[in-house]
Amino acid sequence: MYKAAAHTYLLITVMIVSSFSYAENEASNVGTEDITVIDDMFSSDFSGYGSDLEIPVVLTAARLRQSQLDAPASVTVIEAETIQALGFKDIEEIFRLVPGMLVAYHSGVGEKTASVSYHGTNLPEHRRLQVLIDGRSVYKPGLARVEWSDIPLAVEDIARIEVIRGPNSAAYGANSYLGTVNIMTKHPQSEKGVTVKATGGMRDVANTYVNISGSLGRTELRWTLGSKQKSGFDVQNDGVTDNSDGIKSTYTTLSAYTPINSYLNMEWQAGYKTGVNEQRELHLDELVYFTPENIHADDIYIQSKFILDHSSSQTSHIQIYSQKFIRETDFHACLTQDFADDNTGGAVICGDFNKDLTETKSEVELQHTSVWNRDLRTVAGLRLRLDEFESETYNDGYSDNLNKSAFINVEYKLNDFSLLNAGGMYENDNLNGNYFSPRIAFNFKLSELQTIRVIYSEAIRSPDLYEQGGQWVFNVKNAYLSGMQSDGSNQLFPVGMTDSDLDFEKIYSNEISYFGLFPTINGQLDLKIFNDVLTGLISEGLSHDEELTNSNKLGHQGIEGQFKVNISRDDSIAFSFSFIDSKDDYFQNLNTGQDVIDVGDTSKLDISDIGSTVSIEAQRETSLSADSSGSLSWIHSFNSNTVLGMAYYHVENWHQYADAEYNGTGDVSGYNFSRLDMNIRHKIPLTTGLALTLQAAMQYRFDDDPLGRNRNN
Repeated sequence: MYKAAAHTYLLITVMIVSSFSYAENEASNVGTEDITVIDDMFSSDFSGYGSDLEIPVVLTAARLRQSQLDAPASVTVIEAETIQALGFKDIEEIFRLVPGMLVAYHSGVGEKTASVSYHGTNLPEHRRLQVLIDGRSVYKPGLARVEWSDIPLAVEDIARIEVIRGPNSAAYGANSYLGTVNIMTKHPQSEKGVTVKATGGMRDVANTYVNISGSLGRTELRWTLGSKQKSGFDVQNDGVTDNSDGIKSTYTTLSAYTPINSYLNMEWQAGYKTGVNEQRELHLDELVYFTPENIHADDIYIQSKFILDHSSSQTSHIQIYSQKFIRETDFHACLTQDFADDNTGGAVICGDFNKDLTETKSEVELQHTSVWNRDLRTVAGLRLRLDEFESETYNDGYSDNLNKSAFINVEYKLNDFSLLNAGGMYENDNLNGNYFSPRIAFNFKLSELQTIRVIYSEAIRSPDLYEQGGQWVFNVKNAYLSGMQSDGSNQLFPVGMTDSDLDFEKIYSNEISYFGLFPTINGQLDLKIFNDVLTGLISEGLSHDEELTNSNKLGHQGIEGQFKVNISRDDSIAFSFSFIDSKDDYFQNLNTGQDVIDVGDTSKLDISDIGSTVSIEAQRETSLSADSSGSLSWIHSFNSNTVLGMAYYHVENWHQYADAEYNGTGDVSGYNFSRLDMNIRHKIPLTTGLALTLQAAMQYRFDDDPLGRNRNN
């Protein structure tokens, strides 16, 4: 399988390189940035390579504005033009373009709960990727996760996405573990006018988008109001029962930019989202439901940033934000007889259950950037963050955590052919203790336009407020015995508790990578070889019906890359691939039976003639991993008003051993995913300053497999 996939990817790459010429576009509109740059460390006169050659610039890798030749990490950049041309309507779908990134869905709660990962790991509780929006972390502090469908952000408002493919705790602290996503939104200065958009399609897709951008005195403003709706996966894994995992939400965002004087600027943002996330009944072994277990979700944030230019070589910023995530899950139910027999002596108690929770994250950050000379730049700062978790169901009402951290990164030009990036972050965490995350990277020039990177980094993920000594207790209100009237009393039913004293999850990453620009064929190539060791992993389920431990580990080895080509001014092609070998030492016994099969290192095993008593031990920490994955996209401009975008995605062998016995196939190899997306967009100018745009998109699946999990049909 590996050889066949490798030969296929190699053939496509050779065909692209040999067939087309290309002019590389600069990474456009990187947004405002508080760092003043004298020169890129590898700056040179590129006039001899042609006027179209531009050096891609990245901002996230080391908190410095750097050319991609100088960055201490492998970085994938996705521009607004690509997002628009390929017709993405959901943010998580964009990351299928990134080498090594996988997008699947939590089978417990369906399509609204996307799991986006770099190099996989745990699908049900995926919590090892840091996601920033304009520097604000949307990683939830209480039940660590990123809820993509609830982010108050329209795809249309994204200017640029940078994905750091590798650990980045040295720059952004704990939870920048496998990688870091930085989503930069369109600046209030970037556009003027009014945009109104409506989208409808199959699976009850119905989205609206209204944007107004303009000026109020010296302040530039950008306001968005929108709504989203979709029905999710059609049926449950029996192929008949309707699946309840749809989404309905309304959101609004406002951003402002004010130049106070020649050296001080202010940026300000606020946003709010409210909606209902449908959810299937999750506790059928314990409860008989009479009302749906849907989630009413409200997210709100406010953020401000002051940027001070002391001089052409000294710049500071202070950023302050606070955001609150409110989830109300109220439903009426009764205990099942089996659960009552085990917990209440046979008394079937009914009442009003809830899983309400409120998570709050507040942070203040001070950063200072210094350009000392043409060979030396530094960025350093301090950060204070308070995480809060409130719930009468979880953690006995309230818990919090205060994190204090300091960071520094040094970029030093050793000579004309080598560059050093070194830095790290020290964190003092009230809940989890102290830790230092280092990174050191050497960039060696092969030529003016090619560099080799050798990188070693360490990163951590800190146990969240629920993992670290958490508890889960249903407070049943208006409780009554089945068949009787409510007496208005409350009853407490423990579901799970832990007294675990957990440590950080740690990753030790080794990388050799290459980045090059090729003016003669006008191409851009990024390759990476990696060997990562993940230790102290918390792999057990978060229901707390088993004790949480740090006893598990995982190894990642592989190669990945991306190749970009623009064909003259009308065509562009991008190709990505990833081959990864994951070794997991944690196995979850899924069923009780006479025989136990360890499928840890078996790619394919026929169990069709083995009895139903078989117990499969599944690799939980590779449940979001795949042997290989990749994408191939093509964007063609027929003229200035008509654009066609096409993308093909393929994932080979999701490690879903757990579903083999349930779906009756007898095949414990993972699922495949192959999809072709097509999008065409045509703009019709009407009068001066007014235009109508028509757009149509289609997705076609080449496989019949569920999307990551058997229930996701």
